[in-house]
Amino acid sequence: MEHNSYQPIDCSFHDLLEATITLRTYTHLQYFTPLWEFTTITGLLKNLVSERGADGLVEYLVIDTGEWIRLDRVVNVNGTFAPPFRHYLDFTCDC
Repeated sequence: MEHNSYQPIDCSFHDLLEATITLRTYTHLQYFTPLWEFTTITGLLKNLVSERGADGLVEYLVIDTGEWIRLDRVVNVNGTFAPPFRHYLDFTCDC
């Protein structure tokens, strides 16, 4: 159960996620887990899902591992930062 209120994401970033899902290519994704661990993966984005909870509608990104990631926790998709996280720096390397 999530204890933080869901914050709807920017429409243009939502469109980027939809376009990336449609391309069906491996994607560099950075996000925060429910425990606020910063995670970086490369995988396929499968779907966007909405679920109604006690606090209203919450949107999720489903990845190829079956994991559901809250959209307001997605930081970066292929080098494009979500608006709330634009000030973050990408310290990952391609090694």
